[in-house]
Amino acid sequence: MPKALATAQYDLVKASRVRIADHQFGYNQQGTLDVWIESNDRGERFLSQIIAQEGSFPVRHEVYTNKCYILREKATGHYGFLDKNERGFWLHSKTFSGAETFVGQESVKIQTWLTESAS
Repeated sequence: MPKALATAQYDLVKASRVRIADHQFGYNQQGTLDVWIESNDRGERFLSQIIAQEGSFPVRHEVYTNKCYILREKATGHYGFLDKNERGFWLHSKTFSGAETFVGQESVKIQTWLTESAS
Protein backbone atom coordinates (compact mmCIF):
# COMPACT_ATOMS: atom_id res chain seq x y z
CA MET A 1 0.00 0.00 0.00
CA PRO A 2 1.53 3.35 -1.01
CA LYS A 3 2.16 5.94 1.67
CA ALA A 4 -0.05 9.01 1.86
CA LEU A 5 1.22 12.47 2.75
CA ALA A 6 -1.01 14.02 5.42
CA THR A 7 -1.27 17.34 3.59
CA ALA A 8 -3.77 18.72 6.11
CA GLN A 9 -0.97 18.72 8.68
CA TYR A 10 1.26 21.04 6.63
CA ASP A 11 1.37 24.57 5.33
CA LEU A 12 3.28 25.35 2.14
CA VAL A 13 5.97 27.93 2.89
CA LYS A 14 6.10 30.52 0.13
CA ALA A 15 9.69 31.58 0.94
CA SER A 16 12.67 29.85 -0.66
CA ARG A 17 14.77 30.08 2.52
CA VAL A 18 14.14 29.22 6.18
CA ARG A 19 16.19 29.55 9.35
CA ILE A 20 15.73 26.95 12.08
CA ALA A 21 16.87 28.16 15.50
CA ASP A 22 17.98 25.78 18.26
CA HIS A 23 18.99 23.07 15.79
CA GLN A 24 20.52 20.06 17.56
CA PHE A 25 23.39 18.30 15.78
CA GLY A 26 26.41 16.17 16.51
CA TYR A 27 26.92 15.22 20.14
CA ASN A 28 25.05 17.76 22.29
CA GLN A 29 25.77 20.62 19.90
CA GLN A 30 23.33 23.37 19.05
CA GLY A 31 23.20 26.04 16.40
CA THR A 32 21.08 27.53 13.66
CA LEU A 33 20.24 25.66 10.48
CA ASP A 34 19.70 27.62 7.27
CA VAL A 35 17.98 25.76 4.42
CA TRP A 36 17.34 27.28 1.01
CA ILE A 37 16.44 26.33 -2.53
CA GLU A 38 18.94 26.83 -5.34
CA SER A 39 17.59 27.05 -8.89
CA ASN A 40 19.54 26.91 -12.14
CA ASP A 41 19.43 25.25 -15.56
CA ARG A 42 20.03 21.83 -13.93
CA GLY A 43 16.89 22.08 -11.79
CA GLU A 44 16.35 22.84 -8.12
CA ARG A 45 17.96 21.50 -4.99
CA PHE A 46 18.12 22.13 -1.27
CA LEU A 47 21.21 23.61 0.30
CA SER A 48 21.74 23.73 4.05
CA GLN A 49 24.30 25.12 6.46
CA ILE A 50 24.72 24.90 10.21
CA ILE A 51 25.86 28.04 11.98
CA ALA A 52 27.13 27.47 15.51
CA GLN A 53 28.96 29.50 18.11
CA GLU A 54 32.23 28.02 16.80
CA GLY A 55 31.48 29.25 13.27
CA SER A 56 29.77 28.12 10.10
CA PHE A 57 29.97 24.58 8.80
CA PRO A 58 30.35 23.86 5.06
CA VAL A 59 27.23 24.15 2.90
CA ARG A 60 25.58 20.80 2.26
CA HIS A 61 24.30 20.25 -1.29
CA GLU A 62 21.42 17.86 -2.01
CA VAL A 63 20.73 16.35 -5.44
CA TYR A 64 19.07 18.28 -8.25
CA THR A 65 15.37 17.62 -8.74
CA ASN A 66 12.57 19.07 -10.86
CA LYS A 67 11.08 21.19 -8.07
CA CYS A 68 11.59 21.85 -4.34
CA TYR A 69 9.04 22.89 -1.73
CA ILE A 70 9.37 23.87 1.93
CA LEU A 71 6.58 22.67 4.22
CA ARG A 72 5.85 23.58 7.84
CA GLU A 73 4.01 21.22 10.14
CA LYS A 74 1.05 23.05 11.66
CA ALA A 75 1.10 21.34 15.07
CA THR A 76 4.84 21.50 15.82
CA GLY A 77 6.26 24.18 13.53
CA HIS A 78 8.84 21.66 12.27
CA TYR A 79 9.91 21.98 8.66
CA GLY A 80 9.74 19.35 5.96
CA PHE A 81 11.54 19.57 2.65
CA LEU A 82 9.71 18.11 -0.32
CA ASP A 83 11.26 17.57 -3.71
CA LYS A 84 9.79 16.22 -6.92
CA ASN A 85 11.52 14.17 -9.57
CA GLU A 86 10.33 11.98 -12.45
CA ARG A 87 9.30 9.17 -10.09
CA GLY A 88 7.31 11.17 -7.53
CA PHE A 89 7.89 13.13 -4.34
CA TRP A 90 10.45 12.76 -1.56
CA LEU A 91 9.86 14.26 1.91
CA HIS A 92 13.01 14.99 3.91
CA SER A 93 13.32 16.09 7.51
CA LYS A 94 15.74 18.85 8.55
CA THR A 95 18.54 16.26 8.79
CA PHE A 96 18.22 15.27 5.10
CA SER A 97 18.98 11.72 6.19
CA GLY A 98 16.51 9.35 4.61
CA ALA A 99 13.19 10.35 3.07
CA GLU A 100 9.61 9.22 2.71
CA THR A 101 8.65 8.61 -0.91
CA PHE A 102 5.29 9.19 -2.54
CA VAL A 103 4.55 7.85 -6.03
CA GLY A 104 1.66 7.07 -8.36
CA GLN A 105 -1.76 8.40 -7.42
CA GLU A 106 -0.40 9.88 -4.17
CA SER A 107 2.01 11.96 -6.25
CA VAL A 108 -0.96 13.34 -8.22
CA LYS A 109 -2.76 14.21 -4.94
CA ILE A 110 0.33 16.02 -3.62
CA GLN A 111 0.74 18.00 -6.84
CA THR A 112 -2.92 19.06 -6.68
CA TRP A 113 -2.50 20.16 -3.04
CA LEU A 114 0.67 22.12 -3.90
CA THR A 115 -1.05 23.87 -6.79
CA GLU A 116 -4.04 24.80 -4.62
CA SER A 117 -1.79 25.92 -1.72
CA ALA A 118 0.35 28.13 -3.95
CA SER A 119 -2.60 30.25 -5.05
